[in-house]
Amino acid sequence: MTTEQPSAAAISRRTLCRSLLASWSLPLIVPLAACGGGALGARGSGVGGRDAALLLPLSGSLSAVGQNMGRAASLVTQGLDPSAAPAVFDTADTPDGAAEAARRALAGGARILMGPLRGNQTPAVLAVAGGVPVVTFSNDDTLGAQGAFVMGVTPAQSVSTMFSYARAQGLTRIALVARNTPLGVASIASAGGIARGGGITLTATLLRDPEQGGLIDAIRAASGGTLPQAVFLPDGGATLTAFARQLQGSGMQVLGSVQWGVSDAAADPNLSGAWFAAAPPNLFQPFSDQFQAAFGEAPGIIAALGYDAALIAVGMGNSGELNRKGLLRQAGFTGALGNFRFVEDGRCQRDLTVLGIVGGGIEALGEITGT
Repeated sequence: MTTEQPSAAAISRRTLCRSLLASWSLPLIVPLAACGGGALGARGSGVGGRDAALLLPLSGSLSAVGQNMGRAASLVTQGLDPSAAPAVFDTADTPDGAAEAARRALAGGARILMGPLRGNQTPAVLAVAGGVPVVTFSNDDTLGAQGAFVMGVTPAQSVSTMFSYARAQGLTRIALVARNTPLGVASIASAGGIARGGGITLTATLLRDPEQGGLIDAIRAASGGTLPQAVFLPDGGATLTAFARQLQGSGMQVLGSVQWGVSDAAADPNLSGAWFAAAPPNLFQPFSDQFQAAFGEAPGIIAALGYDAALIAVGMGNSGELNRKGLLRQAGFTGALGNFRFVEDGRCQRDLTVLGIVGGGIEALGEITGT
């Protein structure tokens, strides 16, 4: 990875402090802290989140994740009258469990359903929701077409962020390499349209076993005999480490997704010089510190979704907009995961930060708006 690390300060504030919200256009790069978000106060007067419901997996295989989402939500409502907090209902692991949780929430007067977490549970919730808005925590963009608002950080958002930033640095020939998983498939599916709309040549898309050798040769062959300028690796964890190890010395700039995780990526010597998408540190870190102090462990991105869901539920309740119109407010919202706004087709457009790994540390390079 020989590409020189760019400076976020070199990006024009006047030119780039605008949001580009077309479906498959690459968004614009904004210097950090250049543009304000659409905050909805959670501490104002009003009904708060009492007419909202959080549908979380408090039992089953994802119970630890669901419980951390509930803990994160409690950080928003601590100090409020308990009646102003969104009620929490257990979806367990199954579509039937999610549907039953939704029925109980609706019977209790819920006017908005925040959840479920799993994509395969969301249609079951939609089936019983009637006209009540459903904000799924899944990162499956296709659920928008079924009537849900998709709040999860999607593969397309990471792809859009990194393709936009790479293009601004003069890197327009990019390959994508992923494990053959739903994340890999979704990343490839989104990359084609984003590349076509944003001046990027997607030279190759490879779904591979990360332990299979010959990765550089495979990328070169799939790219017409010449290596691209950059390669996007959406996977995190051991899969990322295995792919990155094979790319050492290739000269390609490594790009990554929100799946990487800041601490894991910084600690991996194979990723020195890489760039990746992440939640804005100036917003995520205060939440993370508060969560760590309260519960003795670090939260992840999914826990932060619980925090942001409670934040907007209480804020919309206080504003008398706990409904579809409130979700579609033009100003959007600001939470632990940054600025975001929902659009009519159910997608969530996010501002994500590009981080660089330098000398075992993390450097903020720029912010991409409207992914």
